[in-house]
Amino acid sequence: MPGERMNAVLALLSGNGHAGLVSAAAVAAADALGVDGLSAGVGTGPQGVVLAWGDQAVSVALETLQFTLGQGPGLEAVTSGTPVLVPDLREHARRWPGFVPGADELNVRAVFAFPLRVGAISVGVLTAHRATPGRLAEEQLSDALTLADAVTVLLLHAVPADTRGTADEESHPRPGWTQPATYRAQVHQATGMITVQLGVTAAVALIRLRAYAYSHERRLRDVAADVVSRRIRFDIGDDNPP
Repeated sequence: MPGERMNAVLALLSGNGHAGLVSAAAVAAADALGVDGLSAGVGTGPQGVVLAWGDQAVSVALETLQFTLGQGPGLEAVTSGTPVLVPDLREHARRWPGFVPGADELNVRAVFAFPLRVGAISVGVLTAHRATPGRLAEEQLSDALTLADAVTVLLLHAVPADTRGTADEESHPRPGWTQPATYRAQVHQATGMITVQLGVTAAVALIRLRAYAYSHERRLRDVAADVVSRRIRFDIGDDNPP
């Protein structure tokens, strides 16, 4: 059975539908789990996870970091279909060589990722993070699994149209749990263009795009925008990626 504080969160979600995914519910859920922030994504694989809610800047930055690098607990939870619980990220530097230093810069030491699934179908991932290392207590773990089930149902029935927001909104996220995610589509468009330019598979093209963004210390969405607008090409010029 969920703890008393998680029951209050579930009442918010079930009573208000998608309107329940507001900052008050985010704060209450984080408090119940003993973490600093939460985010949830929808998608069917490591390249399809799209940020759907998360009201803290660190939550948004953490999800963006995983998407940029193509590595991290959330992506592993999606592909494996099982929770990925990491009480101390610094013990996993070899496992995620790019993600761990980036998370450390965000002051994130612990990450707990729970797959959102309906039977064998992957819906996405619920990710909780904390600045201090340490495991979830037994009740907190049980509450997190309960919350993941509730969020799965909610996101399946009420993924909002405003997740298609603008680039300006993405740079300055609105309060609440819904965040725009149009840049993900642009990343896939850029990946397709690189596939044609280099004659490689989409998987290799995405790796090249991520590597370029990481090595130049730029956000993936900004590099993707440059590729789509043809300011960057991967097949010609000394100033372009090798």
